[in-house]
Amino acid sequence: MKQATPRKQNWKITKIPNLYLLGESGTYYLRIKPKNGKRQRISLQTTDFMVARERMRQHMLKLNAVKPASDETISALIEKYITDLARRVQINEITASNRLYKLECLDQVGGTKTIKGTWPTFRSLKISDLSEKLFENWIATHSQKYSATRTNGAVTMMRELLRIAVKEKLMAREVMEDIAHGLKYVSVDYDYKRMTLSLPSREEVAKLRLEVYRRCKHKGTMGGYLFDLLLCSGMRIDTARNVLWEDVHKDKGILFAGKAKTGSYTIPLFPDLLELIERLEKAFPDHKPKDKLVPGVSIQSVLTSSCKAVGIRHLSNHDLRHIFATRCMERGIDVSVFSRWMGHKDGGRTAMLIYGHLRQAHSLEEAAKMRFIERPVTTPPKSDEPRHPFSADQALIDAEDEKLKQLKRG
Repeated sequence: MKQATPRKQNWKITKIPNLYLLGESGTYYLRIKPKNGKRQRISLQTTDFMVARERMRQHMLKLNAVKPASDETISALIEKYITDLARRVQINEITASNRLYKLECLDQVGGTKTIKGTWPTFRSLKISDLSEKLFENWIATHSQKYSATRTNGAVTMMRELLRIAVKEKLMAREVMEDIAHGLKYVSVDYDYKRMTLSLPSREEVAKLRLEVYRRCKHKGTMGGYLFDLLLCSGMRIDTARNVLWEDVHKDKGILFAGKAKTGSYTIPLFPDLLELIERLEKAFPDHKPKDKLVPGVSIQSVLTSSCKAVGIRHLSNHDLRHIFATRCMERGIDVSVFSRWMGHKDGGRTAMLIYGHLRQAHSLEEAAKMRFIERPVTTPPKSDEPRHPFSADQALIDAEDEKLKQLKRG
């Protein structure tokens, strides 16, 4: 009797470790081997990826394949977080002012002797007590006392705390991802029209640039180069300070922005940008491909003092990006084109939201220059003769009327 050949199953690997898809049925399975145990294959009884992911997490918790959160207090976690912030400053991942801002957000949550926190019991909580609901309630309280921007800064700080907990093995990644659903950013109502219409003029920007260079030269820093890079490329500060020399492709006429908010993109080497790179080549003749194009972290402090010195409103690093976009708009460059230069990947929708009113204002300015009726060149009136604004047109009309009368007489 012929022995039956065992049926071969078509298993597909997903992007989640231990989560598999059975091709024949489309059902998801958890395949795992716990410590000191046998390999298990558990049907998650669903064909939906998101449902399967959640059920897998629950099963792994039951199997103790995922370590639950530690019973250590948040205070112990905060100490590790503060140490990590200092490390990030040393490697130029964040600035010293950014570190102080995060610590300030931390104080506004837990409170100090002089600040009443929005979550007074936060530091005394156990890490295992944290939950999605607790975070949601805290955000509701925090947003009533602080602005949306400040609240989002505190949310970012909280997320970084959770990542440190995972890194220090005080919390499982699956647990962190679960409770982090409660850490949602609140919406910020930006007044883009007010913000962009109050940007400095070309002349004011030129004065500001000279002041920034003067102050940076006095301090012996490279902030002037970073100012020009932001102004001439439209990059965000985090993107600009991570551009390497190997990202410059003069033969192709582009600059590669590898670390960006919405993913990598390329920027044309505009004449001013190309001139900046040539100045940097002279300043750093021994640069290596992996060296940063501009060895600077931030120019916010010198930018603030320079704005005050030249008498214009306070500008941030990001305002230089707005100035770049405004200049593009004034040059009549299509929104879909310069939005790609800025790294947007939505076909210009974001740019239209922020700068659309500038296009309308520029359109009205250009419309004022349009003329459809040619005006005759006439001899200017004598100084003692009052001139009506339409006197030339009236004289032409009178002459035509006289010709018409003569034709009728003839």
